[in-house]
Amino acid sequence: MPNSSSFIVVAALAILGASIIVDAVAIPPPTGPYQVGVRKYTIEHVNNHDPVAPNNVSTAFLATVFYPTLQKPEGAPEPYLNSETAAVFESSWNYTPGTLASLTSTVQKDAPFVDLEGSPHPIILFGPGAGGPPVEGNTILLSELASYGYAVIGLDHPFEQPFIRYPNGTGVEGVVIDYSSIELIIAIYEMRLGDNAAFLDHHLSELVREFKLPFSTAHLGALGYSLGGAAALGSVQKHSRLVSGLNLDGTLFGDPALNNSAADIQKPVFLLGNEDHGGDFGGDYSWATFPLWQTGYQRKMLVNGTTHHDFCDDTFWKTLESDADPGAGPINGREQVRILNSYVRAFFDFTLLGRDSSILDRPSTEFPEVVFYNVSRSG
Repeated sequence: MPNSSSFIVVAALAILGASIIVDAVAIPPPTGPYQVGVRKYTIEHVNNHDPVAPNNVSTAFLATVFYPTLQKPEGAPEPYLNSETAAVFESSWNYTPGTLASLTSTVQKDAPFVDLEGSPHPIILFGPGAGGPPVEGNTILLSELASYGYAVIGLDHPFEQPFIRYPNGTGVEGVVIDYSSIELIIAIYEMRLGDNAAFLDHHLSELVREFKLPFSTAHLGALGYSLGGAAALGSVQKHSRLVSGLNLDGTLFGDPALNNSAADIQKPVFLLGNEDHGGDFGGDYSWATFPLWQTGYQRKMLVNGTTHHDFCDDTFWKTLESDADPGAGPINGREQVRILNSYVRAFFDFTLLGRDSSILDRPSTEFPEVVFYNVSRSG
């Protein structure tokens, strides 16, 4: 999670032309049968109790949609991160200037939607970590899901993320988040729940209707990294249209963090985290107690060799400079990408599409780094 003040320094260097030339590198491409498109939408939503906005008032947030397309990429590949976002994380996470800014992807802006023969795309709602990386910094996993037919909608809240850019070109810099303030983190968590609820209750159907999006709005999955993962489970518990939730390495807050029956989500849930996150010998207390109270389908797995940063695109970024980010673990980044892609898709294939996968039911010889915890009471 970055210090947003670094944005000013690095952006100023870029403006002055003090740049370092780095060869372009492509992020791992999606492996599914479809190509992937991306579109961004401004979601008008007034929040008069925003803990990070000026005067505590915000008027919109950003929705980034990854979806399947049949259109093949043409021309030179484009950078997949906003230059401002790249600059923040190059500085905060110790990468050589230009390393992240040079990364490209095969994801295509505003590509045409594919018609799945009258069957709308199932939707997964995604939330990034508090203070980042924003949705675009999770493109590897989200585009992988889209390449298999999902529509993935990621929500970025202005001022909380170090930088976001709206479709009209307006850029918004974030505030410096004090991660030692539990009051602030809880306030951001509650804000995330509010954003998710407002989007599901008031904006999703309108968005689908206005832009003629071929998406199913009846039953959705929820996914998130870090605080976004906590908010994913909190939202699944509160919202009837969310039928399953997956938390990538996020400490739980609210009712799911309680060590009593109020923590019960009563729907399929999956905790997938780093090797010290709620294991047998310490770690996150909320991950230790949460499984005890679940009455529905649940899975919990930890990945050896990982740390918190290995559950966003940084697990690939670190392969570019092995001695850069000290917050990333020793696991091979490309293997961790394969683990995330496989387990996250398997969970939503099962809970949204009814497709079984053996990697959800037992330890896998294909993924020896993944530690399977037998926490389920109902399969």
